[in-house]
Amino acid sequence: MLSPPLARAGENPPEQGAQAGREAEFTIGLGTASIPEGKYQPLLMTWRIGRELKKYFPRLGELPGRLTAFLEPQLNPSHRPEDSVEFGLGIGVQYRYAFTERVAGYLFGSTGPHYMTLVTAEQAQGFLFSNTLGAGLYYFLREDSALNLGYRYRHLSNAGLVEPNGGINASFITLGYAIFF
Repeated sequence: MLSPPLARAGENPPEQGAQAGREAEFTIGLGTASIPEGKYQPLLMTWRIGRELKKYFPRLGELPGRLTAFLEPQLNPSHRPEDSVEFGLGIGVQYRYAFTERVAGYLFGSTGPHYMTLVTAEQAQGFLFSNTLGAGLYYFLREDSALNLGYRYRHLSNAGLVEPNGGINASFITLGYAIFF
């Protein structure tokens, strides 16, 4: 059979990518935020590389899901209100729980340095910090690969290092492809 059957209700589904301790994922997403000049719409483009933490913290093996640490370099062009670009590095953790052999949910959080060329009245351009929370679903195509549909909420600000520092809060809908190895 080419694909594994769905787990029956009440059973503990096996973990996807059972041999996997590492993962790589390419994700794109469309974001929207309100700024004084109108809508800000960045196009999210990330490459996530992660490592399961159970190898380093064996007690995590008692969790019913997987806890992964990751790095997420990103390059995000935008076209509204003007052509601008942002780039940065997210450093975070993700918790993934398998609902069935094919479907897993996840929650994650990350923070890290960011740079933005956008000129806006409420946030100084240049060096910022990006704080992100997200959730979504993986749909496993095989044991070692999955599609990802997610949502992210991101706050950009410079921690009061430069004025103005009103921050930019954006919501993103994302789509990704992950490989577990």
